[in-house]
Amino acid sequence: MGHTSNELLTPPSEADTRLQTVANTSADGMLVVDGDGRVCFANPAAESLLSRRMDDLIGQIFGLPIMFGEVAEINLIQPSGNLLSAEMRMSPLIWKESPGYLIVLRDLTERRRIQEALRDAEGFSRAILNSLSQHIAVVDERGIILLVNDAWRKFAAGNGDPNLFATGVGENYFEVCALAAEGDAPHAAAILQGMQRVLRSEVSLFELEYPYDSPNEERWFQVRVVPLHDARRGMVISHTDITEQRRHARAAAESEALRAQLQARERELRALGIISGGSQVRPPIPHHEASLHASRPTLFYEYIERYGQLLNSAVQERGFGVPDKETEARELAIHLGDLRATARDVVEIHLAALRNRSLGVPPARQQAYLEEGRMLALQIMGYLVAYYRDGVVS
Repeated sequence: MGHTSNELLTPPSEADTRLQTVANTSADGMLVVDGDGRVCFANPAAESLLSRRMDDLIGQIFGLPIMFGEVAEINLIQPSGNLLSAEMRMSPLIWKESPGYLIVLRDLTERRRIQEALRDAEGFSRAILNSLSQHIAVVDERGIILLVNDAWRKFAAGNGDPNLFATGVGENYFEVCALAAEGDAPHAAAILQGMQRVLRSEVSLFELEYPYDSPNEERWFQVRVVPLHDARRGMVISHTDITEQRRHARAAAESEALRAQLQARERELRALGIISGGSQVRPPIPHHEASLHASRPTLFYEYIERYGQLLNSAVQERGFGVPDKETEARELAIHLGDLRATARDVVEIHLAALRNRSLGVPPARQQAYLEEGRMLALQIMGYLVAYYRDGVVS
């Protein structure tokens, strides 16, 4: 058959013995078949794979086509009916001085199980990524985007990159940031620098809050960059919409500043003896008098509604040069003065009305309520101070 291998130079008996010795210690199934395809030898691993004893295999026709120089994947049906996946290799040899073939069978069941587990794990990981609201991308050391989640795709589609030509898989995120830094996004340069610092292992985490307004509203995001814990060098980038947190924090700060201003006015009046003292027009206010909320709840909620209406009018009229509702604000201050209201009462009414009016409205309108409400509260408190000082509101 034209064989030139060293195997043919070895006496057949020695070659057969050596092959059997190697085969009997191999984890792969090994069969020797003659020129007609009949089994001449089977090692223990082949017996296990084929679920048949060697005595039952000897002399039987091996029922699969012989293909030299190729690797084939086959399915073996076991007596239990289960399919077993195996890799088959074939090569010619001389067995007992006659030409034959060596068939090597490698069990792929465990490999397939591991591959399936990896596919499941990858699918599970993708499902987790796609369930997150953060916009997430995995980027390699060159800045090439390797993976993005659904939130990233959705945000890109709604913000100028519907086909992900600039921010999709395969694009260079470093170049995207560099181009944005040259335009109207100065924070992009800081993000690019932060990513490069993470790659150089100068920092283990980079975070930055930055503005990214839409045509309809002011928006804020936080970018977070961490190294990719993988054989490849890279990083995981996430962008989180923090607009609502920013808005709440600003509202809380505005409310606290307003509270401090109103309480400062009240302390000033007390220090001058205008509210509590011996010779004022109105009766003094005890320092520990119960709030309107506790002492007059019905009127308290009525004033919340009146204050809310004033607030709504102020927002509707802003920018149109319509006079403020000064008369209504003055009347409300007089009613509060008759009830001996304090700065704390004004703040409570203000906050309650602000909450009621801000529910379910767009962010821009919420911001307008916040700004106009601060001015309205200070206006009413000014009228209230004048009422306590002079007994009238001019």
